[in-house]
Amino acid sequence: MGSIRTYNGEENLRRTRMQKSTTFVVVEGSDDVPIYESCLSHMAQECSKYDVVFSGGKTPIRDYIKDHKNKNVVFIIDRDFQDMDLEDNRIVSLDRYSIENYFICSQVISHSLKFSLNCKFQDAADAFNLNEYIASICNSTELLIKAIYYYQKVATKESEGPRPAWSETFLCQNSSWELCSHKVQDLINTLLPTPEIKSRADAYYQENFKLPGTSIENFPGKMLKHSLQRYIRQQVLKIRPSSRGKYTDVETTREQLSAVIHRSDHITRVLNPVVQFLREREGLELL
Repeated sequence: MGSIRTYNGEENLRRTRMQKSTTFVVVEGSDDVPIYESCLSHMAQECSKYDVVFSGGKTPIRDYIKDHKNKNVVFIIDRDFQDMDLEDNRIVSLDRYSIENYFICSQVISHSLKFSLNCKFQDAADAFNLNEYIASICNSTELLIKAIYYYQKVATKESEGPRPAWSETFLCQNSSWELCSHKVQDLINTLLPTPEIKSRADAYYQENFKLPGTSIENFPGKMLKHSLQRYIRQQVLKIRPSSRGKYTDVETTREQLSAVIHRSDHITRVLNPVVQFLREREGLELL
């Protein structure tokens, strides 16, 4: 039985320097690799001489860009709240917090639903609606996004003690897709433990937060994975009550959405510079 050869982030970045005839697309996390590879294989079907690898985060990418000038690599980074503070034409930044935020898209979900419900895309799109979900999430995260923004941009740089884990916090109400106000407030209190810090966080947010869009684009997408899965499942059962085996867990739902995320106009637009880079590297005429 065969095995899959694996490299860590440091080894992947070393490969980009050693294998200069190979074109590399470097993303942040290992779980992002199959998503981007799938997108690029659909968007640049004529390109084949490239490898999608991961770095292990933004810090290794920042260090690499400062120290190395080779032209066989392009980096795709999450927008999140952590600025790279670097200008380099090898960097392509998402226009949403992370790749998971592109799952919250009627176009992507409807393309997934057409397989689960055995129907045409337009039928799925007509039956499925995200408006209730988007309105609820935007309302529930109005204060939390301020806390996370301040915590990432300011508090982590000022504190020398242990940092609370927050990115995997479960925020849903019991078995509902809606976020629990008590869990949201508990996380805010963890990140901003005093009224004074909360006041500073609000003022800092009002003065500095300039990103366009709503919480659907700007809030950490991974923190909404349980909520989105539950919402999709609820809607599927309303559309077809017999579909009880569909979208029953977070990981399977992520896999199903990942398989069709390339159908998103949003992600296609963001990744166009990467496709152009791949075509140029292979000497292909730009389309």
